[in-house]
Amino acid sequence: MFAITNIPYQFTMSVRHKYFELIKSGAKDIELRAYDEKRKKMKTGDKFLLFDAENPDQSIICEVLNMHIAPDFESLFKKIDIKRSGFKDINELVDTITKFVSSEELAREQVVGMEIKRAR
Repeated sequence: MFAITNIPYQFTMSVRHKYFELIKSGAKDIELRAYDEKRKKMKTGDKFLLFDAENPDQSIICEVLNMHIAPDFESLFKKIDIKRSGFKDINELVDTITKFVSSEELAREQVVGMEIKRAR
C-alpha cells in the first residue's frame, strides 16, 4: 500500500489528459478498461492514484464505488450510461480504445466500467 499526503492507496493508473481533466472535474465518473489481471484485483472501496499520462506530476486519489463487469462494451452499455465514461457513443469509444488495447485482447478479456469518485 502506498500513500500520498494522508490517503493510502493500493493501485496506480494513468489516463490521457482529456480524461484526467474530466475525472478531476467530476464530469466523468466511469473509467473503462479491459478486465485484466490488475483490474481483477481491484474491488469496491479500494483507492488508487490516478495520474495524467501527459503530465505525470498531476494526480488525484480516486475510490472505486462499483465494478460493472461485462463480456464486451456493447453489453456493458446496457448496464451503464456511456456518457458517464466521457464518450458520446460506442463508435467513439472503439476508435479510442483500440489505439491502446488490441482487438485481440478485447476479444479475450471481459471489460469493466469502474464507477469512481475523487477521494481528494
